[in-house]
Amino acid sequence: MKKLTLSSLTVISGLLLTGCNPNSMMSHTLDPNLPRVQDVKAIADSTSIGFEWQPLYKQGVEGMNIYRTEANSYSSSTTKQLTKVGTVSNPFASHYVDTGLKQNSTYTYTFTTIRGGYESPHGKVIELKTLAPMSAVTFFQGAQRAKNTVKLIWRPHPDKRVKRYRIERSMNGQNWKIVGSVENRMMVEYIDSYVAPGSRYQYRIMAIGYDGSFSNLSNVLTIDAR
Repeated sequence: MKKLTLSSLTVISGLLLTGCNPNSMMSHTLDPNLPRVQDVKAIADSTSIGFEWQPLYKQGVEGMNIYRTEANSYSSSTTKQLTKVGTVSNPFASHYVDTGLKQNSTYTYTFTTIRGGYESPHGKVIELKTLAPMSAVTFFQGAQRAKNTVKLIWRPHPDKRVKRYRIERSMNGQNWKIVGSVENRMMVEYIDSYVAPGSRYQYRIMAIGYDGSFSNLSNVLTIDAR
């Protein structure tokens, strides 16, 4: 988790107005007189969500606690409890970024204010969804070039967030394994030099972003080694 300056945030629509258990996972003594956080702006990315709010230092607030569910767990939960995932300890701070999230997943958040050893009740409960995976790599082709060698090629991914490609292989219907990585978006070939004649190989490829995001898997390419 880390704080980050966001130049501009948009309000995510569809705020979930139902409350949650105000005493669940509290890290301070509850003080119902502390101001609640009811207006938080947010924007979701692939593996992170950024938040912005108006600082409440004029009301004596010393910081904020951030609570969150695990991915897609709030709707099916019977207790509606959220776990603290971060603390902003500066009363003048107004931004927070929650990182390491799963793509295409719904998370539920709420914020509390803190002062001394006391904490406000939970504020408004906010439901947000991270972005879906990037599109799959296209024009994925390959051929056996020598007795023990298969060459794979594909089209450069159009999304500039892509940092590298991950190549996966299955031999004779066995489990998929990662066999290689290509470290540049514009480098679009991979040579597998560990091919055994008489075996069937299947390949697929995934683009990986700088932020840990990933694309959908490509089509599966099958090559019968001779």
